[in-house]
Amino acid sequence: MQPKIDVSVIIPVFNAQATIGHQVHGLLSEQTLSIEVIVVDDGSTDETSTILSAITDERLILVHQENQGVYAARNAALAVHRGEWVVFLDADDRIEDGFLRERLKSARAAQADVALFNGWYTDSSCLQRRPVHRKQPYAQALNGHAWIQHCVAQKEWPHYLWLQMVRSSYIRKNNLRFQEGKSHKDILWTINLAAANGLFYFADRKDYFYITNPASITHRQDYYDIRAHSYIDVISDILALSSLPQHNEIRKPLRRHALVECRHFLGLFRRKIANRQAARQLFRQRIALRQLIAGVSSLSDLFFVLKLVRKIYL
Repeated sequence: MQPKIDVSVIIPVFNAQATIGHQVHGLLSEQTLSIEVIVVDDGSTDETSTILSAITDERLILVHQENQGVYAARNAALAVHRGEWVVFLDADDRIEDGFLRERLKSARAAQADVALFNGWYTDSSCLQRRPVHRKQPYAQALNGHAWIQHCVAQKEWPHYLWLQMVRSSYIRKNNLRFQEGKSHKDILWTINLAAANGLFYFADRKDYFYITNPASITHRQDYYDIRAHSYIDVISDILALSSLPQHNEIRKPLRRHALVECRHFLGLFRRKIANRQAARQLFRQRIALRQLIAGVSSLSDLFFVLKLVRKIYL
């Protein structure tokens, strides 16, 4: 019989030689829990694979694949993980000491399906920082539908994967997987996580440092079109989810949130992307204006939809 594993830590990596060794060694220094660290090397061309192969700890599981993107990498890890709980990390960020131990303690005490924590936006020095979120129902538990309603009402949707500790049985029961693609699919994962309507617990424990990197791929000029097209996927899928009969309770909030993602898309469309005609055509093919209108709940929303009509639909 295989020993019980408390937490599966899933880390997709691509050319992360500068950070991945330190991060994995830090995780493996945890001795109070039974863990596995699943690192999916997504076609790295630097020394990432060499660094990982040199770590002999049996708790480290290496998966190698051709470059398919972070979401495909996470799906590959989900397919083989064995832990009771799942945590997603990025290869270049930092965590507090006791990160896994304290998260697991909170999640188990709350008997939650999903526990959400907090973190810091910071730079490489970690000296200047601000909280990732401020308006969550801390020290409370809500079902997923109520959380969607809360986030939409508060205009704060903390979808980042590294905030989450998720019960594995909840992932399997609801057949949750990442939509594969280049960008923004963590938004869909989190919405589907909440739409499944399990029990969510919220802690204002800031145990993760999200290090902003102006040189990252998401800020490259040639990546803005990819991001815009990914937003179209996200908006389309949110609207499709809102139309399902079992989601009557959250239909309006989901459509309101689709408008939020439309604002992000339009920001890229107006200032960043190169091929506006292709983005405009795809948006019109995938997204029905009548569904967006159904999400309008304020004058601000109405004015935005009119702007969207002028830029995209006319």
